[in-house]
Amino acid sequence: PISLDSVLLAEMLWAAFKALFTVTAILGVMLALGISHSPKLLLAWPILLLVGMMFSCIALIFNALAKGYDFFTYYFTLFLTPMMFLSGVFFPRDNLPVVLQYVSAWLPLTQAVELVRPLFMGRWPADALLHLVVLALYALVAWSVALALTKRRFRG
Repeated sequence: PISLDSVLLAEMLWAAFKALFTVTAILGVMLALGISHSPKLLLAWPILLLVGMMFSCIALIFNALAKGYDFFTYYFTLFLTPMMFLSGVFFPRDNLPVVLQYVSAWLPLTQAVELVRPLFMGRWPADALLHLVVLALYALVAWSVALALTKRRFRG
């Protein structure tokens, strides 16, 4: 018999490595199309593995709270989609109103963008240690919350 902690850990790691497989395919396409040839892209892999772990932990929180399959649409429509628009993935955060710039500075995806985007351009990220620590903290807190909520769900 295995513990619930082990099952949840395996689920989190599977989702994180699935994200890493996707990232590898995207990096391969970028290299093939000549979008970036920076050797610094190799550093994106461990960073994006951490990002995958963090987002899989956050997804496990939603999984523990879900009453049904339809609940997962909230994860995408209320959490992921707004975060993509606010984190600088599609357009610079400098164009946002000041209040939203402040809020977006602490979104998990913003931390990932601030770390990975410069690597694609052959530069080192500014404040890399800060962004890594924030990502790790998000992952640890999300893991703890997901584990507690999942245990509570299986008890009651």
